[in-house]
Amino acid sequence: MKKLVFLLVAVGAMFTSCDPMEDIYDDLDSVENPIVGSTEYTLTDDDYAIYAKELDSVNYFQSEDQFKELIPGFLSDTYPFWGKGSSVFVTYDLYKSNSIKSTTAYTVTEDDYATLGFTHGNFDSSGDMTTLLMYKYPDAGRGDLVELTYLYYESGSTTERTNSFVLLDSWEMILEFTYDDYIAMDQSYANFTNEDVAEYNISIYLKSLYPYAMAGDTVVTMYELYVSGADNEMNLVPYTFDGTSWNAISSVIASTLQFGHDGTTWVPDNTITYTLVATDYEYMSTQLITTPEFEDPADSMGYYKNFDRREGNSAYWSLEMIETAMAILLDNNDPTAEDGQKYLLTYDIYNGTNTTESMSMIKTDGAWELNE
Repeated sequence: MKKLVFLLVAVGAMFTSCDPMEDIYDDLDSVENPIVGSTEYTLTDDDYAIYAKELDSVNYFQSEDQFKELIPGFLSDTYPFWGKGSSVFVTYDLYKSNSIKSTTAYTVTEDDYATLGFTHGNFDSSGDMTTLLMYKYPDAGRGDLVELTYLYYESGSTTERTNSFVLLDSWEMILEFTYDDYIAMDQSYANFTNEDVAEYNISIYLKSLYPYAMAGDTVVTMYELYVSGADNEMNLVPYTFDGTSWNAISSVIASTLQFGHDGTTWVPDNTITYTLVATDYEYMSTQLITTPEFEDPADSMGYYKNFDRREGNSAYWSLEMIETAMAILLDNNDPTAEDGQKYLLTYDIYNGTNTTESMSMIKTDGAWELNE
């Protein structure tokens, strides 16, 4: 009996003692400076299954907003010990509807032409109609269709045209088919009766319409689909040319969004990670070398291609001075960046040994500043 008691005591000790790995994880999770990591991740079928209820059991997200709402929790579970400064590029499947949500008709007026600077009272390039649509429908959403009537100058004469335009990722002119087009696509009537047949036949027909298409060219088609016992449907199908064939663009596309850890949670982040190259140091040196405070530091930087971080040295760069140099560099490297754009810049320094530092910058009110 004594042997049995001793055995039970030993087993009990095994189940009540601490897990050494658990202690390590607790320590990692409680440190003031958590792990700062950076990686890329593509969602798998198993990942989508986690959100089967929210996604209605499909392996894609219905909108970018839905993705932004659900993924922070997923990243917290996947990278539990990563903290502020960490970043993950997440690739996911996103559904972008190609259906028509609304239809309206509009005829461009003389006032429209004048307001937009078309002094001759007409359009004469494809981008002109897009300019009008952006001006006239600033709040339009994906799937909004406008049947636009306008004057167009070409080959020495002005004619009135009417074309349909739809807003997808941008305003696109729609290629609509006539009765003769349907006959040329092997149909008996001015419609298709099968979606797969429609997509395939249209892809073949586009090659005859655009014999000189270049890889990357796109066209948005709209065809009529016969529906027994109901009104026919008008289906939008965008195509892209790969250099050999026209391919229908799927409504489900792969998208990538970057998330950054703000110290509390994961948030969508547009930070661009950039490591300075030799020409960057040369440019900053040229821009600053005539400024009294920067003469020696800029001269040293241009020669050694790094920032001297040895306090007391005549070529010393303080963090405030580096911030000034980085703002000058970003104005040159990314002059069209919008407010809110962030950069994480890694640069070479010399502090007695050659190493690197990093600085986060953000554009605010048109100027680059330290992102603290």
